[in-house]
Amino acid sequence: MQIVQWTENDAIPYALLFLADPDKDMIDRYFFQSDVFLLKVEKDIVGVVCIQSQGKTAEIMNIAISPTYQGARYGTNLINCAIKHVKKLHKDTLLVKTANSSIQALTFYKKNGFKITKIVPNYFVENYAQPIWEDGIQAQDQIILSLNLHE
Repeated sequence: MQIVQWTENDAIPYALLFLADPDKDMIDRYFFQSDVFLLKVEKDIVGVVCIQSQGKTAEIMNIAISPTYQGARYGTNLINCAIKHVKKLHKDTLLVKTANSSIQALTFYKKNGFKITKIVPNYFVENYAQPIWEDGIQAQDQIILSLNLHE
């Protein structure tokens, strides 16, 4: 396993990015303004994390692991990479936002030390053209989680 920073010579890993965000227009809005890291197993890109910074805060805009590789701590490796990167940038807080329907993601973030700090009602209903469903639950509210990098 190896984590490398994305460069313009690399292909955009849309197939992975779509696992966490089904809207290509949204991805295109944040991808090129993010620090992007790719997780490789041998020569295959199996994970991606996009991080944006503003002020004393950074936000994980997208994080995804290929389904074949989920459950093997690769996601935790990407989170740790993001934390290390954001600390180098001297940020105080790392945010991640997900949907009320993303039960697996919420569990993952909580296990990695993130705490729910805010809920934005109807975010996904109002900002996505098509309804998003996960495990029979419609994505409606945005859940914002944060990690204090100085604790």
